Amino acid sequence: MPASPVAAPSPVTLAERVEALRPSRYCPSDRVLGLAAGEFGGIAGAGDRVRAVCDHVAGRTAYTAGSSGPTTDAVETLLSGTGVCRDYAHAVAMLCRAAGVPARVVSVYAPGLSPMDMHAVVEAEVDGVWTVWDATRLAPRPTLVRIATGRDAADTAWATVVDGRADLRTFAVTATAPGDLPPDDHGRLVALR
Repeated sequence: MPASPVAAPSPVTLAERVEALRPSRYCPSDRVLGLAAGEFGGIAGAGDRVRAVCDHVAGRTAYTAGSSGPTTDAVETLLSGTGVCRDYAHAVAMLCRAAGVPARVVSVYAPGLSPMDMHAVVEAEVDGVWTVWDATRLAPRPTLVRIATGRDAADTAWATVVDGRADLRTFAVTATAPGDLPPDDHGRLVALR
């Protein structure tokens, strides 16, 4: 049986581009314009700039469970040097926006993540399409499955309690990919389907 064709990524709209360049609650890009200009301003091309941002965040942040809370923003993550996937995604999105590259946060299921859980990554505009980036480098990007997309975690929460209280008693996430997981070459552009 022939493999099903993979749809080409949709072009980034003007409205998406404008929204993905603005500061947001957890990604205050207006507060790090000088840092972004100094670190990434001389890098030509959005793909190379985003790759440098991811390398910067990956090289300066230790993945540490429990190191952040529900109000931790990307500036706090960069200052503390610790975080979880959400914090990495916020830091990457914030620095990309400050460096002039539209970026948004995406909640995904991530086959290969251990222990299995939801995961947060970034989509950044490169050559007019959204490409996915993961500074944690914990799961292969070609296998990620989109759950929600937004400016930051305020838009991509997997559960929201509007009124009252909710006690989460059990929770399990399982995501698998057929065959062996592919290696992820972080120098390659990847788009979510």
